[in-house]
Amino acid sequence: MQFFRTPHNSNKIDTSASIAKERLQIIVTHDRVNSTGHNFLPAMQHDILKVIRKYISVNQESINIRLDCEGDCSILEVHVQLPES
Repeated sequence: MQFFRTPHNSNKIDTSASIAKERLQIIVTHDRVNSTGHNFLPAMQHDILKVIRKYISVNQESINIRLDCEGDCSILEVHVQLPES
């Protein structure tokens, strides 16, 4: 089969293969980021709550933590309803 390939055809195959490989790497990387990106949120929420409770007496319902993703930017919002003193 190699006999029938011309240098022009072999370069085209190599180029197509390298482009396909690069696209697959981008897709796999994107999937990894998306699938593992939010797994840390429950642990982070627990840690933030622990730190807040160290200084202020609040219950868990008084704290709202939200993670929004817009394009390649992630926004972590923490809302704490402070008790009246």
